[in-house]
Amino acid sequence: MPLHIDPGRGRSGAGIRALSVMLLFWLWTLTAPMALANDTPPPEPGMGDMRSAGWLERVLVQLENEAVSDFSMLPETPGALDREWRSFDKNGSGVGALINVGWVALAAFIAFFAERCAALGLSRRLRQAIRSRPEGPSLTQLLLLLLCDAAGVLAFAGIFVFSRHTLMGLGVTVALILLSANVLIRWRIAALVVGLVLRPRQPAARLIDIPDGEARRLNRFLSGTILAVLIFVAFERYGLMDVDSGASHVIGLVVAVVVFALYALIVLRARMAAEALIRGHSSGLVGALRAQVARAWLPIGLFTVAGLMVFFVFGLSLDLLSYYHGLVSTLGVLTVVLVLEKLSERGWHATDSATAGAAGRDDRLVARSLHRLLRGLVLVVAALTLAWIWSDAVELAPAEASRVMNSTLIALATLFIAFLLWELARLAIDRHLQDIAVGPKLPGADAEDDESVTGSRLQTILPMLRAVFAAVIAIVAILIVLSHLGIDTAPLIAGAGVFGLAISFGSQSLVRDIISGLFYMWDDAFRIGEYIDTGRLRGLVEAIGVRSIKLRHHNGPLHTIPYGQLGAVTNLSRDFATLKFNLRLEIGTDLELVRKTAKQIGLAMQEENPEIAAEVILPLKMQGIAEIVDNAVICRFKFTARPVKPSWVQREYLKRMYLAFCEKGINFATGGLTLRAVLPPNPDEMAGADVASLPLPAPSRVA
Repeated sequence: MPLHIDPGRGRSGAGIRALSVMLLFWLWTLTAPMALANDTPPPEPGMGDMRSAGWLERVLVQLENEAVSDFSMLPETPGALDREWRSFDKNGSGVGALINVGWVALAAFIAFFAERCAALGLSRRLRQAIRSRPEGPSLTQLLLLLLCDAAGVLAFAGIFVFSRHTLMGLGVTVALILLSANVLIRWRIAALVVGLVLRPRQPAARLIDIPDGEARRLNRFLSGTILAVLIFVAFERYGLMDVDSGASHVIGLVVAVVVFALYALIVLRARMAAEALIRGHSSGLVGALRAQVARAWLPIGLFTVAGLMVFFVFGLSLDLLSYYHGLVSTLGVLTVVLVLEKLSERGWHATDSATAGAAGRDDRLVARSLHRLLRGLVLVVAALTLAWIWSDAVELAPAEASRVMNSTLIALATLFIAFLLWELARLAIDRHLQDIAVGPKLPGADAEDDESVTGSRLQTILPMLRAVFAAVIAIVAILIVLSHLGIDTAPLIAGAGVFGLAISFGSQSLVRDIISGLFYMWDDAFRIGEYIDTGRLRGLVEAIGVRSIKLRHHNGPLHTIPYGQLGAVTNLSRDFATLKFNLRLEIGTDLELVRKTAKQIGLAMQEENPEIAAEVILPLKMQGIAEIVDNAVICRFKFTARPVKPSWVQREYLKRMYLAFCEKGINFATGGLTLRAVLPPNPDEMAGADVASLPLPAPSRVA
């Protein structure tokens, strides 16, 4: 939470310098010899590099003087505290101030009770619907629940502000009422953000995964600690500015130490919740970066608190407190953005799981686009808020600040409109690409018979058009933003033309690849999901880029081939595919029986199997004898089918042919050798017989 102190009262930057002197004492000892600057003549023109050392010396001397002045005011600190406490009563009584604070606490309790009743009453049915939704709350339900809680905060603020008349009638001072309203309303807004993350009474809508008991305890701790911080800061801003005594600066130092100690306690106590909030569900480089930050949250948080404290001390000393306020406000805006991003992420994952079926693919794409647009809108509002914070922090003139805000608003609106156009174009393109499988088909991921579905020509060209749209929209948006920020874009455009011309001369192969790819797309040579042969390489077209094509070989390797190196392309998946295969049959097989059997198999499978009939254009038939070898007759068969899954059709034909051939006695050839053996004749028979008239023995087949 920001610590605000008005340095305009009393001496600027005095009172809190003791800590800064102790932190920088060693640096002062190193620069102590420069204390003789009063006796040293002015620097010559060649000694301009010593000006920074002089500035540092003046800063250290100023810190030392202010620290000495603060130490001299320590005896007046108790009196200043007593005067400021009594200022809360009209009669200047300490007991009366305590009674007035009690009346304010009673009014705050009544307003808090009204807040809880309003929030719970408005969200009763919504909370029941969230509990009955097994996949988790949707983004709409989370936003409605947030609106109900915001309505409760508005009820708290309205009732407390309305009670000012009653409080004034009871004798409470206007200053105490305004101070209390400032503290309590800020407290309830901060508690709204904390409750949005933890949801102690609604586990189903909780944005982070922590136990219910821990969520309740952490919610109470953060709510009480934030209230204590706001009370300290507001009390210091209101009353601890005693111009006459100057003791308020010493008390301001004590308040700063207490507040930053509470910050450190919050970092330690909320470590688990902060890590879960930062980690999120992002993937890729952003997800890895967020995971690293989440793991190192404790040292990062403590270092941030220590840095803020040092920055606060120096801000008071050097009149740079507005920069401190801007830095703290920036951290607050980033925290709110992180919470809202987690809210949209939680609702998006619930919506994604609810529309996981094929029927909800369009709804899932629309929900994804709306999620991105919502995140973009949050970022635009956050950037506009940061621009307003820092334009106020640097204390620009009103005219200059107005010009900066107008330019920032136009630039952010341009970027958001460009992002909106890109999301609409992306949604329109992605809706036509849902049926195309993205990425490699892993072995065993699907059934063996489910082969890739060929994409249409439009589905093949759309990814390239999407990349072109993204480049055009980004370039136009950047040029418009730069022009509104006061940057002349004409030299940039001219330089881009010269740079493009240089690239065209120096990268002729790149230009050749891009031009060749355009002509391949124009000729419709291949599409996503088709199997092509380039002569050297072959495979399934998995991705088509601007410069190259990716082919997935049936054995698994992925080939990336520039268009300029493709050459002649044979498309094996276009229109139809005629498959021819050979079978080795035994010598002496009745070929007419084989021909009729093959024809009957083709016709029967057309009638019996509708899936085969949908794929086959010309059924199976025997084409004839392809070759006769020593121990087999090689017969050739063929059929014509659609190019979607012809190998599956061939396997079905082969299974039926194996069974039918076995039933009809058609034997397949084996790898055996046929030998003829001649036995030696009987010597008695050979004496009176003609050798040529002897019968030959039957052939014997030897495996």
